[in-house]
Amino acid sequence: MNRYREDTPYTFRPPKYSPFWAALICYFNDVYWLKRVNKITEIRVAGGGEELVARYRKGDALLVTPNHSDHADPHVLMHLSRRYHVPLHFMAARETFEKSGGLEGVVMQRAGCFSIDREGSDLRAIKEAIRLLTDARYPLVMFPEGEIYHVNRQLTPLNQGAATLALRAAKKVLKDGGDRKAYIVPTAMRYRYIDDISATFESRMTRLERRIQWAPQSHLDIVARIYKFGEALLTLKEIEFLGSPQTGDLSERLQQFRETLIAAEEERYFQGVSGEDHPGRVRRLRGKIRTVLLSKESPTQDVIDDCYRSLDRVYVALQSYSYPSRYLRGDSEPGRLAETIHKFEEDVLEENEIKGRRRAEVTFCNPIDLSDYAADGAKSAVGEVTERIQQAIQDVLDVS
Repeated sequence: MNRYREDTPYTFRPPKYSPFWAALICYFNDVYWLKRVNKITEIRVAGGGEELVARYRKGDALLVTPNHSDHADPHVLMHLSRRYHVPLHFMAARETFEKSGGLEGVVMQRAGCFSIDREGSDLRAIKEAIRLLTDARYPLVMFPEGEIYHVNRQLTPLNQGAATLALRAAKKVLKDGGDRKAYIVPTAMRYRYIDDISATFESRMTRLERRIQWAPQSHLDIVARIYKFGEALLTLKEIEFLGSPQTGDLSERLQQFRETLIAAEEERYFQGVSGEDHPGRVRRLRGKIRTVLLSKESPTQDVIDDCYRSLDRVYVALQSYSYPSRYLRGDSEPGRLAETIHKFEEDVLEENEIKGRRRAEVTFCNPIDLSDYAADGAKSAVGEVTERIQQAIQDVLDVS
């Protein structure tokens, strides 16, 4: 998970799709980003690909909503865009463009990417998304999880923005008449190691343990070793942010740690605690803190330092959210273990190197026809559609 300093004015980056450049970019994506960086040597479509192509050629409005467990996700979908000759467009977080900057940001736009300010009211991005869906020239991809949590078998709560955009576009499509329809295509993405990744676990955990000045815990089995290391990291963060280690089992401590950090910042910036899930509350806080940092009154250095401390606290809260405490309990297959160790390496060592060749498996689930929802125009439809997206993806992840 990346830590971003949200103290720069936002500039919307529209898509500037070019078929010529997109073809070159997709080729480079296959050769470099997929095979070399993400170690993806095989991509399988388990179902739904042909139906997606058929609906695209018919002229239907299509919003593709995949889970987002890995940095490779957009690169896998870019490959499928090339394979099926379907020019997918992508809504990407503003931070992706700001981190890339310069030439790489321009390249992303030529491939059909555009920016979204997730913590603000980004009307230009919303209008662009609705325009793309209504025109139906390019299927649009949105990742409703928002963040990459590295949990390949478990879906985190979805942001309702995807359903909201799709329903607004569906209403326009319905108003235009004709036989065109608007659909959401829930998409499940899984990764499996082709190589025997378990052979790397002991040396990788030893390196992590030595980073925190521990002797290697090689007397423990790998699951116990991972949990012990995770509890050590949580204890360090509790001491750093709360002043002392907390009591209770790991699940309770993680939940309470997040809640304490987030609630304290909400009381400070909103004078009250929200009832949303933790990721939604963090997004709301980040947006508020950014308005303080970018205030026309030019905040003092003390205020800026306070904002940065607040951003650090909500970042750590969200980081802890990405470690579901029971993810390895009862199912410690090598892929799950590898995900957790990789996440430790990202967070502790600031490294993002994939250690073995992988296969990506993609399932385009049954499309959700939005016609009836759009005709009714009920606001409650947003929640129902979001739940259907979540359930469709999780059902595939549970059996794949």
